[in-house]
Amino acid sequence: MKKQILFAAAFACAALNSKAQVVLDTVSLGAGYANQLWYSLPDDEQGSQAKNNWDIAFRTSGTMGSSIMVNHSNGGTVWVYPKSDKSGWATVDTNGLSAWTGQYNSETAWTGALGRYANTSDPFDLGWGIYDMGTHYVLGDSMYIIKTQTGKFKKLIIDRLASGTYTFTYANLNGTDSTTSTLSKSAYSSKNFGYFNLDTKTSIDREPASNKWDLVFGQYSTGDYAAMGMAGYTVTGILVNDTLQVAKVKVDPAARAAYNAYSAHTFSDAINGIGYNWKIYDGATSSYKLNDSSIYFVRRNNGDIWKLILTGFVSGTGSMMFSKEKIYTETSINEKSANNTTLVLSPNPASNGQKVQIVYHFAEKTSLAILNVCDLMGRNILTKNIENGAGLHIETFQTANLASGTYLISIQTEASKTIQKFIVQ
Repeated sequence: MKKQILFAAAFACAALNSKAQVVLDTVSLGAGYANQLWYSLPDDEQGSQAKNNWDIAFRTSGTMGSSIMVNHSNGGTVWVYPKSDKSGWATVDTNGLSAWTGQYNSETAWTGALGRYANTSDPFDLGWGIYDMGTHYVLGDSMYIIKTQTGKFKKLIIDRLASGTYTFTYANLNGTDSTTSTLSKSAYSSKNFGYFNLDTKTSIDREPASNKWDLVFGQYSTGDYAAMGMAGYTVTGILVNDTLQVAKVKVDPAARAAYNAYSAHTFSDAINGIGYNWKIYDGATSSYKLNDSSIYFVRRNNGDIWKLILTGFVSGTGSMMFSKEKIYTETSINEKSANNTTLVLSPNPASNGQKVQIVYHFAEKTSLAILNVCDLMGRNILTKNIENGAGLHIETFQTANLASGTYLISIQTEASKTIQKFIVQ
């Protein structure tokens, strides 16, 4: 990382009491884009890891998170086995695999390939398994073929997620070297994901605590080139933590330094709000150049607004250059609180007119439980008293009268407020 403070600029806003500094910084992934790097806007680099030292990653934040990511950066791919469910473990036949459709992580949310393709009409179908209301376990019902970072092909079943522990079984396609491993959420409770290498049969603590980083620089899979037969094409860019929002604004290049009107623009929850296509390859010079003159306004979890401008990309070292500046400081901090409430929405996003299951869990009985739905302007759509006993509860919410956009669904108790963003398409 190379960092330079360029200048100080006054910002006329009642909530900002000091002068903002524009900082120039450079993040380098290394030759061949070998690394992945996590970055905090106020605190700079927070750590890096080799991009290809893992194969699958299990969602560990939240008691009900169950998504599983696959590492696509070095050719890693996963296919749901089309010829049988997990009962066909002993007779796997990969003839025709080249024509199978691969599954890929979402590029707009931290939703993994194992979980992204869930049945949206059934809130208990999580893709790789079925949620059991009686035991509160997710029981695996699907089998996958996975290509690891070393190019080996293995068969894989996620057996279950029970009491916060994932159990999964993997083997060579011919059944040899069959292994059952576990990964406990509690070992990575402060992280978004816990990682696993199928070749070495080891779990890996790769990423910083989720409240320590805002951006992650590296490679990820995109569907932007699917029309050219390049589904799952790997690109190099910037994703954001799922507690952040981004507004992309195109302005005249000469106006970028002074333009701070973030409130005039819509913020998105998509983790690729910055993404990769701020740069473009120039065949004439065999190098990359900036593709547009965009500003990225980034709203952090505590309400602060940062202004980010990408200024260059060097392919040889995987270096990304940018300027950053905090242009708004939230005086009344309203961060998502750590509490005993878990809230999950399914499906999310939802189509207009679709019923949404609001699944919530209280670790213990509360004296107050209120469900509230509002839009991003703070306009109230629904307020309702809900069940307040310990355990799992389900409410149903109808989206028929909602315009497309982003909403906030919250559960308020006497001690805390838990908020989830919700999208109507």
